Amino acid sequence: MALKSPLVRAVSALATAGAVAHGAFFVLFAWRIATAGMFGVLGRFGYMALAFGSVVGLVSNLVGWSLVRHGGRIRAQKYGLMALALSTGLAAVSLGFAALTGAG
Repeated sequence: MALKSPLVRAVSALATAGAVAHGAFFVLFAWRIATAGMFGVLGRFGYMALAFGSVVGLVSNLVGWSLVRHGGRIRAQKYGLMALALSTGLAAVSLGFAALTGAG
């Protein structure tokens, strides 16, 4: 078994944490869609947008991790790191909205 590079180890840890975070945010915002009134803090459509952003972040996370892990080329790894950065940014936005709206 070959040793993993430090970059792949760091990306694997970040991708694992990101996947858990996006899954938790999706469940949180889906719950708010089911229980929020039409004119709540954000309304149903606002929470739908946040839930969709969580799904986009999860997909970006998975694509980024697979490009870094299995891409093999420098350019593929660069795009994988960009996808992981997008995923991390979306998780930060989701966390901010969850904290501001008291969705937890």
